[in-house]
Amino acid sequence: MRALMQPFRQANGKAGPTRRRAVRGRTQRWSPWRRKAVLLLIPVMMAAWGFGAWELKQSGIVASAMSTASAKLAVWGDRQMVRAGLTVRHVFVTGRGETSKPQVLGAMGVRNGQSILSFNPVEARRKLLQLGWIETARVERRLPDTIVVHLSERKALALWQHKGRHVLIDRGGKPITRYNLARFAHLPVVVGQDAPAAAAALIDMLAQKPALFARVQAAVRIGSRRWDVRLKNGINVHLPETQAADAWGRLAELVAEHRIFERDVAAIDLRLPDRLVLRLTPEAAAKKNKNGKET
Repeated sequence: MRALMQPFRQANGKAGPTRRRAVRGRTQRWSPWRRKAVLLLIPVMMAAWGFGAWELKQSGIVASAMSTASAKLAVWGDRQMVRAGLTVRHVFVTGRGETSKPQVLGAMGVRNGQSILSFNPVEARRKLLQLGWIETARVERRLPDTIVVHLSERKALALWQHKGRHVLIDRGGKPITRYNLARFAHLPVVVGQDAPAAAAALIDMLAQKPALFARVQAAVRIGSRRWDVRLKNGINVHLPETQAADAWGRLAELVAEHRIFERDVAAIDLRLPDRLVLRLTPEAAAKKNKNGKET
């Protein structure tokens, strides 16, 4: 047993005691003040990084880089679509009457040979609705090479006299156009700030008596409450604020039965429900009857 306990011989052959050094790991502990300093430094560094990122974003560098990359990618994509044959070759338009085809194509911004995938039907529809005659529009993209447009145009109702100029309006009172109005001279003229909005109801009422309506030249909105109708023979008809349709019907009967338009009449007042008042022309008014009253 003692032999087993003898120390190993050294490399030089001499025996010597064997020294074993146990290496113990040392745990380095931070002092409390150092730990607090690190904990305070972390949010400061995070805030600095966040501020730097915000400054970079505000400078526009990131947005500019992304925009440039996106534009280049879009151009590259368009080229690939054109090479693949996905280009605009046909544009079919239905429902077009007053609007010319160049106006339609110009509003949509479409050109022959462009990538059909770069064409935006939603944006094209929005721009078509800005054309005066267009009331509704539907735009379809049909691959590989066709765009189909379905249009519905407004119906002209009257001419609105505003600030010394005439504007063609539809039933909703919306302006259509100011140009090439000579072919719409047969339509009645409405005058007044709020006349367009009330014009459809008036014209529908006047049209119930076609023979009398054919004599109408213009209508003036009075105080946003009622109308004065000017006939083609120069006579002014004062319609009441309420029950205007009944008054117009009474006038139609009087015209048919008593031929009052053949008299020297300047104006007809229908604002009283139980009577009709005629105002004579100055020449006729100068002639008195034997009782000295105007006829």
